[in-house]
Amino acid sequence: MHLLQDLRHGIRLLRRTPGFTAVAVIVLALAIGANTAVFALVNILVLQPRPGRIDQLVGVFSRDRVRQDRWRDFSYGTYVDLRERGDIFESLMAHTFSLVGISESPGSDARSEPSATKRSFAVLVSANYFSTLGVPLAAGRPFTLDEERPGANARVAIASYTVWRRARFDPSLVGRSVRVNGSDFTIVGVAPRGFGGTMTLISPEWWFPIGSYDLVVAEMFRNRSTGLDDRGNTALNLAGALRPGLTRAAAEQALDLVGKRLSDEYPATDKDQTFVLSGLPRMGVSTRPQGDGPIGAFSALITFMAALVLAVACLNLANLLLARGVARRKEIAIRQALGSGRARIVQQLLVEGFTLALCGAAAGIVLGWWTTGALGAWFASVMPVGFEIVVEPSAKLIPAAIAFAVFSTLCFALGPAWALSRPAVSADLKGEPGYTRRLSRRFGTGSLLVVGQLAVSLALVAAGGLFVRAALNAARLDAGFSMDRHLIAALDPSLAGYDATRTRGIYRSLLARIRSLPGVEHASTASLVPFGEFREGREVRLKPGDEPVGADFLIVGAHYFDTMGMHLLRGRDFTLSEEEPSPGLNTAIIDRPMARRLFGDGDPLGRQILTEAHGGASMEPSVVVGVVSEMRHDLFDTEPRPHVFVPTGAIYRPGLVLQVRTAAGAPETAMLATVRRELTAIDPRLPILAMRTMAEHRYRSFTEWSMRAAAAIFSTFGLVALLLATVGAYGLKAYEVSRRTREIGIRMALGATGRDVVRLVVGEGTRATILAVAAGLLLAAGVGKLASGLLYQVSPFDPITLMVASAILGSAALLASYLPARRATRVVPVEALRTE
Repeated sequence: MHLLQDLRHGIRLLRRTPGFTAVAVIVLALAIGANTAVFALVNILVLQPRPGRIDQLVGVFSRDRVRQDRWRDFSYGTYVDLRERGDIFESLMAHTFSLVGISESPGSDARSEPSATKRSFAVLVSANYFSTLGVPLAAGRPFTLDEERPGANARVAIASYTVWRRARFDPSLVGRSVRVNGSDFTIVGVAPRGFGGTMTLISPEWWFPIGSYDLVVAEMFRNRSTGLDDRGNTALNLAGALRPGLTRAAAEQALDLVGKRLSDEYPATDKDQTFVLSGLPRMGVSTRPQGDGPIGAFSALITFMAALVLAVACLNLANLLLARGVARRKEIAIRQALGSGRARIVQQLLVEGFTLALCGAAAGIVLGWWTTGALGAWFASVMPVGFEIVVEPSAKLIPAAIAFAVFSTLCFALGPAWALSRPAVSADLKGEPGYTRRLSRRFGTGSLLVVGQLAVSLALVAAGGLFVRAALNAARLDAGFSMDRHLIAALDPSLAGYDATRTRGIYRSLLARIRSLPGVEHASTASLVPFGEFREGREVRLKPGDEPVGADFLIVGAHYFDTMGMHLLRGRDFTLSEEEPSPGLNTAIIDRPMARRLFGDGDPLGRQILTEAHGGASMEPSVVVGVVSEMRHDLFDTEPRPHVFVPTGAIYRPGLVLQVRTAAGAPETAMLATVRRELTAIDPRLPILAMRTMAEHRYRSFTEWSMRAAAAIFSTFGLVALLLATVGAYGLKAYEVSRRTREIGIRMALGATGRDVVRLVVGEGTRATILAVAAGLLLAAGVGKLASGLLYQVSPFDPITLMVASAILGSAALLASYLPARRATRVVPVEALRTE
């Protein structure tokens, strides 16, 4: 009953002071909204349970007993051996990944001429995949054991829920055909809403049975050219549910015995292998056990930063409530005189504060809900082609926002309520200023509350500055090749079902046509592009038994280094004839870091190197014919990695990236259109997966986007905190100046000038600002240390950033003091002396 009365009374009071109410609600909306939005992100990344029983499953990993740093995936034969161990696993599933070419929309006539092919992320799974994960299909059926068996060439598929939604939930989708890599597949099921496999946030668009491996898996995703019936083809990742009552340690002991038996039975492929169990990570699938440490650290950091924003808001409101409470001292004194106890008054003030917090929480829920959708669109804008983003709004946002409202109410309202409810009835009824002055001394502009909010704001501004500096450093990285006048086009004829002969003929024709275009200086092809989605690493030795050198491996055409703008240091480039298959010893070009690692100061030209074959089955010899300058493939390469380049004629790779160096003065937009027109003229069905300038490609790369995203997130925290602190300091100082009108009038009547008044008011603000900067620098150093693992080539104690942040905060705080002081100089002494 009392709470309802307090609520009605609080609403009436807040309606009578619309200015204060609006400021308080805006402050809380910003703070609670920021925390709710962060909760929405953290909930998706860390907190939200995955569908079914995925969180209860274990990943199974194969490790070498002798070289325990060596891990590998599983062959289908090993998977079946482990799956049949009912004493260990209740259920064990297998899956692997690929990119496929989808050339028709589901539901169209599969017999018609195919439309343009797009690349799509797909998963090949065992028949028990969905049952092991505990996820029922939204429609249709799962795969069968017959469709799973290697060599079955089962042309069936399960579509994602998003594909079904694009088909407007047509129930006849199940049973229709879709063309995959040039072959017709029948859709037999639809995955449930919000399902992305074992991963969070990222989802495939299609699932296929393992038996369609030979039809679906792209060349670059294959360990070997052999099928899955080869026990040496380790292409599968495993995860399963342990038998009820079996501990992980006991299961690993049993699996160790299985590994020894398989080592004896299949020494050529399974020698010295043991098995390790671990939890399934939320953000990927790996050959070796991985935790969620990086994503957990990021989530903890942004949660901490959002909490600091809430702290600034609470300190801000606590000061405003104290200042406003001084004006209400007569009201509180009357209530005390009429018999209200201190607890009753504290309750009333807390209800008023909670009413404000609920208004802020309502705005926070809207912001958090909007953020969820915006987050999905934001991630989707930088995800590679064919990946879906699974982001679903959560009802948890509502209780989270209410919890933030309750917590913030206790933080900003309880202290002022307790202080303002102290019995001082006689003095307050008489309007004596003594208690007011005590409150001012304890909670005024120079108080710890103001210093605290300015200090926390400085830490947030500095953290935002560090991430902005990191993003600028990332943008200035010297990649070792030229970005100017450089166009790229990702192509993969195999996604349209073309064989090796036809694919090589297409590349031969398109290179001849592109190289002859006016405005084109050089053109070539490469298996990978720097700052792309994939990297291919191989081991290189001088002779068997040597310690291997890990290197980035690229298959490139003639004139590749001229096209990239790299420097040929020694030897020669690949020739046009080396773009065609030919018998004999292969040639290779290495970069300067590889030459130093293998040959030291020796001459590498004419020397033979051994490069690990695809899948690691053997070592392939090649002769070094050139040495080029170094290059970087990723922002987080602390130094250029070694590289080995081989000609396109040596290794067939259907998916290549066309690289074009345009002539000076040739407009890039027009040249992109010209190149696209030439590609379409060669073959209208040629899958063009991406086409842009190299500068745009790098800008849109995930790593560089992550730097910009971090800068945007943390600088937003800093700007919000700076805004809250500045508004709070200004509001409080303006209120104090209005309360001191009589004092200022007396000073001016006694001869003080406007400059003296400004000096007085700004001086008080300056002392608080100096204390805040000193405390804020210490806090900023701590926040920078926490974020150091996410910063790119920036010291967490970067002096320039700390100086700039201090200058920005100091200027804002002093401006917040100067404006009320300037207004105070307009006080007319005679009118001020009449002020009560």
